[in-house]
Amino acid sequence: MTSISLNTPVRELVLAHPAIVPVMVQMGLDGVTDPALLNTVGRFMTLAKGARMKHIPMTQLTAALAAAGFEVTTDD
Repeated sequence: MTSISLNTPVRELVLAHPAIVPVMVQMGLDGVTDPALLNTVGRFMTLAKGARMKHIPMTQLTAALAAAGFEVTTDD
């Protein structure tokens, strides 16, 4: 399993783990498909912040990430 933090900026996650993009899109965090958003907002937006903004339960997000092979942590 690949370990990721919910507090890592989304841009860093996408660059390091491109396989995370379909999981994020499936969860409703589809801004990652827009290069302009990814290179601006994605520099400070984290999965934790995005989930809160989109009203996605953290348990649902971590379960989807775990199913895709990501081990989720909450700290860096």
